[in-house]
Amino acid sequence: MTNTVTRDRLGAWVLKCNPVAWDLRAFVDSGEGRVTSWSVQPGYRADLMEPGDRVLFWVSGDGRTGFDRGVWGLGHVTAPAEPWVETDPGHWRAAGDAHGIRARVEVDVPLLSAPVTDADLRAVGCDRLEVQRQPYLANPSWVDVDQLAAMGPLLPPWPDPPA
Repeated sequence: MTNTVTRDRLGAWVLKCNPVAWDLRAFVDSGEGRVTSWSVQPGYRADLMEPGDRVLFWVSGDGRTGFDRGVWGLGHVTAPAEPWVETDPGHWRAAGDAHGIRARVEVDVPLLSAPVTDADLRAVGCDRLEVQRQPYLANPSWVDVDQLAAMGPLLPPWPDPPA
């Protein structure tokens, strides 16, 4: 399997959150239930992101933060990726992490009430996702159309794209 993303092979973008670096617990505890933008690495992948593309919100880590590794949200890209400099530390645990942001993409990703865990995915044979094989790659990651189809029975219904 090649790692090159093309529009015809794209099933969904995967935006990864490391709760050790970005305080997902504080975000959720503040009443937020929807991710509206996320940092991405400038480059050809970010340039391919288009409004309407599907997005999986993936939480990484070992679960010690209270969030099991896996899919925690489903949604869509709402605007192309754009250059961005983060001036507000927001939920970043270290101020230096916020200063490393060079681009962002606007999304509409409601969080799930319960995740589809990495263990759930592996139990049905979804064990070759890029985010599983190379968890430290920069955002965005991706799944191809076949991988997304294999994940489908585990995922809740995909929300409609925003109007």
